[in-house]
Amino acid sequence: MATFANILYDDAFKVVLTEPSNNRLLIKLVEFFLPGKTIQSLSLDDKEQHGLILSDKNCTFDLFCTTNNGERIIVEMQFLAQSSFRERMLYYATYPIRSQIMERMKSLPQESAQGRMNYALNPVYVISILNFKMPHEDENTLEEGMISRYDLRSPRTGEMMTDALHFVYLELGRLRWKENEQDKCRTLLEKLAFSLKYGHLQNQRPTNFKGELLQLLYDATAFANMDERQLLNYNKVMRTELDILAWKEYARQEGLEEGRAEGREVGLAEGREVGLAEGREVGLAEGKAEMQRELVLRMKAKGMDEQTVADLVGLSPEDVRGIV
Repeated sequence: MATFANILYDDAFKVVLTEPSNNRLLIKLVEFFLPGKTIQSLSLDDKEQHGLILSDKNCTFDLFCTTNNGERIIVEMQFLAQSSFRERMLYYATYPIRSQIMERMKSLPQESAQGRMNYALNPVYVISILNFKMPHEDENTLEEGMISRYDLRSPRTGEMMTDALHFVYLELGRLRWKENEQDKCRTLLEKLAFSLKYGHLQNQRPTNFKGELLQLLYDATAFANMDERQLLNYNKVMRTELDILAWKEYARQEGLEEGRAEGREVGLAEGREVGLAEGREVGLAEGKAEMQRELVLRMKAKGMDEQTVADLVGLSPEDVRGIV
């Protein structure tokens, strides 16, 4: 029986960090990533950001916060590697930048907005926690081999162009220690990275993991400290996350098998594409049905009523009743 929640997945990360009771944890986590910054208060903003025009695509942040000083902070948890991830974060950062300007424009008379507009920006910080490694031109720039920082500076002199935009990346994939090597962690960064990556596999907080940040993190992720609502939310998002991973793996295997067969006729490269496409359709449907059936049987075995099972699994009570 697990003791702590797994917050490597973004939805589970949000379930824990958006709890009002965990606001202190969120503050200490942000302060850790932004050394020297003291935050008196941190308010959660609407995670879904709308485009400036109707044709703009909306984007949803994992966490979007505003400090008592008006600074905007985006916190993202990314489980799987993604190409152009830095560019994605740059795109995300444009939303709180543009929103500041738009808010000021709305407060000015339309005929005088052009001449009186104040373009000064409150700083925007983008903090990304990644369960993988990113490529770097020079890995010596990484702090303790895991954290990289970026802002807008002159490549010649290092002079900062503006204090309005900053990026911080923690790459958990670079942690040197394995899940049973917690005693080898020495620095606070190593202990935090270990806790984020392997905390859900521990029976208790490691004895040498001391300090307010780590204590708050383990307290917030402990199932024993969660009420029924939090547990239901966590179980719901984790079921979705695990279903997605299972379907992807099933589709990948099916795609490979179909691809090999088709590849004999139309060529290996084309066959792989065809096989993967067919595998996704068939595999996702069959995989989802099998996962739902397994979940229903387990819940029934635990004595849960049909309506509760139906709500959690996403089926009708009649469908639940028919699964034996």
